[in-house]
Amino acid sequence: MSHYILDKAYKITDAAGVSAGLVVVQGTNAGECKLPAAANAGAILGVTVHGQSLQNQNVAVRKAGIARMVAAGEIALGAPVNVAGTSGKVKAISETSGTKVNCVGFAETAASDDGDILEVFISLHERTA
Repeated sequence: MSHYILDKAYKITDAAGVSAGLVVVQGTNAGECKLPAAANAGAILGVTVHGQSLQNQNVAVRKAGIARMVAAGEIALGAPVNVAGTSGKVKAISETSGTKVNCVGFAETAASDDGDILEVFISLHERTA
């Protein structure tokens, strides 16, 4: 079950909007969000709580607490996760040693395949792999 501490509304700037359970990053302007441009993206704002199919409309973004997220593949219970790519899905951290990693949080449940929903304790921070 998801638990929230802080949700905030942001304007989604992606043309097709955004689905629920995806990581979004800072948009061009204050108050805007968008899907990440690459894997291991920085400037993470949080995770979408619901879908918003319309561009330039608000979407609730969970910034703290436990959130349901969409996995890009297998993720073990307790594993630290980061952005998998431009889809906003998360993956188990697997960057090479010495790489700066933008961690989204830690898996509270496991995922076994792409598209699975897992719960993640949000703990936004940078670390070195």
